[in-house]
Amino acid sequence: MEKTFSFGACEISEYSPEKSKVSGDTKVLNLKIKFEEALKLNLALDECIRKLNKYKMSSTEGKRSAVNLVVHFHLNRIAVAEGKVSCGK
Repeated sequence: MEKTFSFGACEISEYSPEKSKVSGDTKVLNLKIKFEEALKLNLALDECIRKLNKYKMSSTEGKRSAVNLVVHFHLNRIAVAEGKVSCGK
């Protein structure tokens, strides 16, 4: 697995439905995050968005720029990284 840069991460307190009951048929997954952890997530999102805002939005790179939320189920964490969307999306 390739190591990527992260703007920050936070801990997930609870899942609904429980992780053991999540399957490919699961339509909605609720993640509960404590207030202090939510502040970390907010800061990470703000930092990532600030970086994306520096791109020229009329360029291909600017149009493809995105926030990538990475959910690590085995660590109960969410990380924020920069991502790119496909050209046709």
